[in-house]
Amino acid sequence: MPRINLSIDQELFDLLQEDAEKQNCTVNVHIISILDGLYKENPFNYQEALNRLIEETELKAEGEEFTLVELPSFSEISTARAEDAKIKPSIVRARLGKLFNSAVSNKKIASIERARDENGDLKFSNRAAVYIKSKREDS
Repeated sequence: MPRINLSIDQELFDLLQEDAEKQNCTVNVHIISILDGLYKENPFNYQEALNRLIEETELKAEGEEFTLVELPSFSEISTARAEDAKIKPSIVRARLGKLFNSAVSNKKIASIERARDENGDLKFSNRAAVYIKSKREDS
């Protein structure tokens, strides 16, 4: 995949970062979404896809571990919408995975954390990050 090295002033970066945070995504994905919207007929909406994934995590039971591929919309969004937007599904999966992991790491998804094994190391299943629906603090 082609890469671009983009240099911008701090003020513009701060504005982009502020908007990206409102969208629960990274600056990189935010810029890609803006460019997709400007130049593509059917751009892939990463924010909408992330919001759908977050909604689906709410259906998980407390203490239940899962990977993103276990969420119903992950494969559907990744293949159907990616093809429509003329993007390889693997690229969409990677970007969505990074977005979701970033949201979890930054505690933007309150009830989801990375799962850990008995040694306290992050869990993986077939190289995919394992998440867990945490118990509510108010219960």
